[in-house]
Amino acid sequence: MCRSILVQARTDASFVRETGDSRLMRVPAYFATPPAVVNDAQGYNIDTLQANLDNKVEQWNKRGSNFNIERVSRFVLSIHPYRPLHGSTFVPTPEFLANKHCLVNVQNKDEKCFVWSVLSALYTAAHDPQRLSKYKDYEHSLKVEGLTSPSKQNKSPFLKNSTPPYPSTFCPSKRVAKGSRWNIAAPDANENTT
Repeated sequence: MCRSILVQARTDASFVRETGDSRLMRVPAYFATPPAVVNDAQGYNIDTLQANLDNKVEQWNKRGSNFNIERVSRFVLSIHPYRPLHGSTFVPTPEFLANKHCLVNVQNKDEKCFVWSVLSALYTAAHDPQRLSKYKDYEHSLKVEGLTSPSKQNKSPFLKNSTPPYPSTFCPSKRVAKGSRWNIAAPDANENTT
């Protein structure tokens, strides 16, 4: 489910001006608005779109070119799903990483993936370290007051003075897996990760 979208407008235009010998000079120009986040809390303002494009044309023409817009040959409104990077529930480990046996990716169904990754680093399981049941008994051994779930990236106050192994942030690229969800995975304490 996508709660937000990114909207961006792009235009291709043709500008024209008369030269000294009464001929017309045509020049193509390309403009794009900055991406705008649209969701239930903030709608898309079409007046802002128009003002932004007008401003881009004005800035382009401000250089003393005296071109006039002849026509807009293309207008594209790009709409893309948008999910800001943040912690989430379990994301499968890409095969090329899983085959290296260098990390533990705890298979959880809640939004406490950061807590589970820290516990997997602190309490190494001899068999099946990816199973959540191996860490349930230790859940309350961490002082996580002030930590919200899902955790924001780099917002782990209790790790400031921690010692190795450090939890790592893991984000599969779009080439590896669809989407861009963040998951936290702790390096395996038995592996040399340097």
